[in-house]
Amino acid sequence: MKNTINLVIISIWMAIATISCSKKEELVDKIPAKVDSYYPNSGKAGTLVTIEGQGFSGAITEFSATVAGGAAEVISATPTSVVLRVPKGDKSGGIVLKYGSNSFDVGTYTYQDLSVSKIFPTNGTGGTQLRIDGEGFGSTDKPAEVYVNGKKALVVSVTDKLIVAEIPEDAGYGAVEVRVDGKKSQGQNFTYQVVRSIKPLTGGAGTKVTLMGEGFEKVSSGNIVDFNGKIAVVLESSPEKIVVVAPAGVSTGPLSVNINEQKISGPKFTVVGKPEIGAVSPLSGPKGAEMTISGLLFSKELDENQVFINGKQVAISSSSENQLKLIIPGGTGSGKVRVVVNDQSVEGPQFKDQTLGIRSISPDNGLAGTSVTLLGTGFSTNAAENRVYFNGVLAPVTSASENKLVMEAPQGVATGEVKVIVGGQDALAPQPFRRAGVMTFVGGSGSTVFGNNLAGMAIDAQGNLYVADPENKQVKKVSPTGSVSILQVDGANAVFDYPTGIVVDTQNNIYVSDQRSNQIFKITAAGKRTIHAKGFSPGAMCLDLSGNLYVAVAGFAQGINKVNLAGGYTKVPGPSWVMAKPFVDSQGVLYYSDQNTSSNNGIEIVRPGVTRGERWVGGSDAGYQDGIGTNTYFNGIGGITAGLNNRLIVADNYNYAIREVNMSTREVTTLIKGTNGYVDGTLSTARFGLIKDIVVDKDGNIYLLDVGNKAIRKLFLK
Repeated sequence: MKNTINLVIISIWMAIATISCSKKEELVDKIPAKVDSYYPNSGKAGTLVTIEGQGFSGAITEFSATVAGGAAEVISATPTSVVLRVPKGDKSGGIVLKYGSNSFDVGTYTYQDLSVSKIFPTNGTGGTQLRIDGEGFGSTDKPAEVYVNGKKALVVSVTDKLIVAEIPEDAGYGAVEVRVDGKKSQGQNFTYQVVRSIKPLTGGAGTKVTLMGEGFEKVSSGNIVDFNGKIAVVLESSPEKIVVVAPAGVSTGPLSVNINEQKISGPKFTVVGKPEIGAVSPLSGPKGAEMTISGLLFSKELDENQVFINGKQVAISSSSENQLKLIIPGGTGSGKVRVVVNDQSVEGPQFKDQTLGIRSISPDNGLAGTSVTLLGTGFSTNAAENRVYFNGVLAPVTSASENKLVMEAPQGVATGEVKVIVGGQDALAPQPFRRAGVMTFVGGSGSTVFGNNLAGMAIDAQGNLYVADPENKQVKKVSPTGSVSILQVDGANAVFDYPTGIVVDTQNNIYVSDQRSNQIFKITAAGKRTIHAKGFSPGAMCLDLSGNLYVAVAGFAQGINKVNLAGGYTKVPGPSWVMAKPFVDSQGVLYYSDQNTSSNNGIEIVRPGVTRGERWVGGSDAGYQDGIGTNTYFNGIGGITAGLNNRLIVADNYNYAIREVNMSTREVTTLIKGTNGYVDGTLSTARFGLIKDIVVDKDGNIYLLDVGNKAIRKLFLK
């Protein structure tokens, strides 16, 4: 009984399996059979003709075919192609393929000597070398011609059984046809492939890139996309479009697509870093207010940028490489501002969804007493109801409207954020206020503290300044509080003939070059004076880390002398006519401006062991331009000194500017550019005269020896 039940169960499962297989076969049969193309369309008896399509079966017995009415042998079959052998005959006619209940009029076959049996490759771009195999290509009348989808190709070489031709541009998709002596024969279809554009052109790892073109594979795995040697993941594909993700480790270089081992080159993809947010203005505000996001590495293509406030995307109204603008939609809630450029994201400051907001602060730098204007929304018209803080220091508002507040930077102002409090709301300015600007430290145009034609300046470790005052034949000492005295020697005022250059070493020994007496004096910290070197007319000078002096020799083409610790000196190879103070770095490289070789408009260097100078930044032509190396311009260099963080500070006289040079990259930037005159104020309003020398204290403040105004000016940058 048990065995009988088991047999019944087995029989049922076998029946189910049979039905299931039957259903699967029915599903296969339901795929519509279709003929897409065939090749060749001519040749002799026995030629193999391939019919391509879909929905076929792999069983040869299900197919039959005729050529011009004669039975043709089917020699192979797959779901996508059928191959038949052309029967004997001499009369051209149609090819008919029968498959099950289907009958297809495939096309015409011509019996002739000319036949195209195979092409390679079957895909590629313009200029691809196409190999065409067949027979009957030779002719004594006219060379064989090749057409791809109706477009004539350049024939490179011909034999009776082989043609090599170049694929024409924009060939499209279609049959390869050979024409010889009035005869025509078509072979396989060729797929023309090209990458016409990619978007975006810039980005980094993880950026989604869309390739537009033609001839791509429908199946994603058939397209291998290469970013300068790195393979990318294909997300989607069609014959006209591929979407990929830039791979990890991507670098700038050409993008290419490899299909069936044929490489198609596309445009260059440039790797850029993540975007950077410099400032967001305002950091709070109501619906309808315009927000400006300043920064770096944004895209000028509007649709390549996205902005989110508190996680909600906000429409962008305009974009450039360093600025995005949008209208605050309201209702976003308070949260971080986030910018996404080509799938690379950066998070910025907090935004408050409220009525109170600061759109701008002007100026954004200055000293105590500087008049500052805030523009924004939600201010009180009652000045007393607006509390404004500069880095925590309250500044009384002197004028108020709903959109504008005016106040003075308070005493004790330091670099930091500016905050406005109105009622229960507070708002921050889009950028901090910098304690920066120019003030007169000592002297001035109407002062008699200094004489005319001040010549040089130095600073010691305690912050005392020393100024060579040749008109008064003295060296003036200026304390950190601005108190002025005369340098003492043996308890009395030190007198010089014509003091010019001055330096202070690490032991607070002071060296003064006395140009007219042809001597360099050394004054110790105890006030004792000795002659350190003599025998030449010394001018501006500097010290190296070993205590050697580098002294510009007064007079045309007299160069620079190196004076050792014992007072002996040798000529430094390279410099010719140096008038401004030079500088020597920790590696012994000498930096100087040469009136003879660069018209005092550039900085040259001499490396240890080298016998000639080389141009470092600037050049012979006067001008004004920041940049890198010799792609920069100065106009009359007045002095060079060491700044903080591996920087050189340069007085650019006739541009009335103080410039900074990154010693690692040779990048020149402007710290302040004024105009001729005498005005203390912000970085944009200050004016000064010709700067004969400059020094930097341990805090990074820059002291300018303003000869035209007989003053020491102090430049604050923080």
